[in-house]
Amino acid sequence: MANRTRLGITTYLMFAIRNLMRNRRRTTITLLTMIFGIAVLTLLSALNDGWLSQMKTNFILSYTGHVQIHARGFEASQNLRDRINKPEEVTRLMQSYSEIVGWTQRIRTSGLASVGGGSAGVQIMATDPEQETWVTSIHEHVTWGDWLRPGMSRDLLLGATVAETIGADLGNRVILMAQRPAGDMVSEVFILRGILETGAPQIDRTLALIPLNTAQTWLDMGQSVTDIVVRADHHENTGQVVRLFAQQLSGQSYEIMPWQELDPMVRQWLEFSDAYGLVIILVVVILVLVEILNTMLISLHERNKEIGVIAAIGTTRIQIFSMLLLEAVLLIFIGASLGYLVGSLLVYALSGTGIDLTGYANAFQFFYMNPVIYPDLTSDSALRILGTTLIAALLAGVYPAWRATRLSISQALRIQ
Repeated sequence: MANRTRLGITTYLMFAIRNLMRNRRRTTITLLTMIFGIAVLTLLSALNDGWLSQMKTNFILSYTGHVQIHARGFEASQNLRDRINKPEEVTRLMQSYSEIVGWTQRIRTSGLASVGGGSAGVQIMATDPEQETWVTSIHEHVTWGDWLRPGMSRDLLLGATVAETIGADLGNRVILMAQRPAGDMVSEVFILRGILETGAPQIDRTLALIPLNTAQTWLDMGQSVTDIVVRADHHENTGQVVRLFAQQLSGQSYEIMPWQELDPMVRQWLEFSDAYGLVIILVVVILVLVEILNTMLISLHERNKEIGVIAAIGTTRIQIFSMLLLEAVLLIFIGASLGYLVGSLLVYALSGTGIDLTGYANAFQFFYMNPVIYPDLTSDSALRILGTTLIAALLAGVYPAWRATRLSISQALRIQ
């Protein structure tokens, strides 16, 4: 009896391989179905991760930055009275953190832009021309004209839609009107030096960009600013940067906001992406469950007499259960590995050219995406796919294996 309870894993594995090869046609069909499902899941996950990475990068680097620090309440009020009066208290910390690769200061307020007989509401943003290039790529989207020039206090850049709405051309004098913190309205004349076209609505439709020192004087802000925008070395370090500033600035009247909180639309799309990934994985789990369960139940039915024989000679229920469960795990391991390999080869084949959806470029730009999507196969997605598939295999194999242990020897050995 002691010897019967000490079968090694090699013995179980040999039994599993032999049993799977007994009906090669059924096993092949099951494997092909699984390979197709896992390959499609791998490709879809890579495409999802690819466009999500594009959206994050474009959103963060085109305008927002990884982290923004404001005076408490500014993001809700958008009022210049809610300002950072001593920005140096925050900026002196920038050199202390290796996770930070750049930062800039801004002033943001709503206003009115007009030229000739045309006018439009705008979001006036003032920034340091050089520091802004350390944090965002907005300067790369100047499609006509030039970026803000250091020392040129009257330079102005407009979003493409704003410029078109008011009929402004390069070199035109554009009047900006805004409200100072004290409440009085002021206006100033600027020269349109460049036009921005990014595809992002909040930039193209509303942005009026001017030098920071000009805005501080014009709006009577002194050295105050409304935003301190920080760029991290990696997207994944955003949370770490937020925690570092929260520790250093705790108890002070600042709000520290990661990029996820700065645009509800982007946050909703990220949540949608997570839900989409879960749905896809759920479909594959169901596929695996059905295929493995079907294969194992049919196999069990065909092997009733065999199972009765091995039970009659003293094989324990645990050994029978382990043997059948190993068959399910082996089948799913082979199918998942080959499916993931096929999916990885598809991703590799598309990684150079991507999937070109230029015909939908306008819609993609609206969501901060490039019209060409490059699949990105990450280690997280691999673990998610293979781990979930293995769990599904175990769930699918448990019931047939349990049924085999409950099989009556007399019933299994009866003459058909």
